[in-house]
Amino acid sequence: MQLKLTEQMNKVLEIAEKEREDSFSPCILPGHLLLGCLNDGSFPVWEAKQKSGIDPSFVRKSLIPHEETMPYEFCQSFNLPVCPSTKLVLRQAVNYMKNYNQIFLNEGHVLKALIKTGQIEGLLTRDQASSLLNIATSSRDMILSLEGYASTGGKYKYIKMLSNQDGEKLIRFIHEEFGSRWMESIQEAIALQKSSIYVAFDQDGEEIVGFAAFDIQKPGFFGPMGVGKNKRAEGIGESLLHFCLEEMSKMGYKEIIIDQAGPIEFYEKTCNAKVIPANDF
Repeated sequence: MQLKLTEQMNKVLEIAEKEREDSFSPCILPGHLLLGCLNDGSFPVWEAKQKSGIDPSFVRKSLIPHEETMPYEFCQSFNLPVCPSTKLVLRQAVNYMKNYNQIFLNEGHVLKALIKTGQIEGLLTRDQASSLLNIATSSRDMILSLEGYASTGGKYKYIKMLSNQDGEKLIRFIHEEFGSRWMESIQEAIALQKSSIYVAFDQDGEEIVGFAAFDIQKPGFFGPMGVGKNKRAEGIGESLLHFCLEEMSKMGYKEIIIDQAGPIEFYEKTCNAKVIPANDF
């Protein structure tokens, strides 16, 4: 399987490989992956460490020395040598990615797999593991200043405001791609004829391939947004986001909330949004 990794996930693997080398282990252990996640520089992980007192140096010292006789293999998907327990974690992480209908593996998937599979038992307390799950692997609200916002527009041009005749087509698209997720809020917005829903069409203008909305949950809130699974990584999500942000800026919003953002890294890179600290919202 050819995996797509986020930039943050690539960083996690680089750190894990360095930890492996420093520990003189012939392959990457689950603990090395955990250290990669703990030191990847992401705000949610930093916040979880601060709130629960996770000390990477303690984790490093607590790793069980690796026996050279332990079986391991070279994992082609990650281009790394891994032991069976690490392979189990990575396989579960990929399953989480698929279950979330995502196409990029991120550090949240790996952290959740590390904890849920029990492969890092003894390296974290129960409270520390819970903190990582709740703070670092969940969708988070993000904040974005629109002061001086200048839209890049994005490269995908087949986007327009939802028309009345396309309402049922959008509902069908959401149902097919995301199940019941977002159905109620979008149906209500369509019934109220809210003009804050944008849709992306294919080049023929026939089929919907993505959508984004704002002011659906609350005024000043962006979301939900979704792109068809076979159309991701084509710039559609970025373009939809900037279309909506430009409209919100024109409406006079100076600061907005991105509701339950996920994956967080996309919004950090695309519009420089910041995760709202857990105690601030």
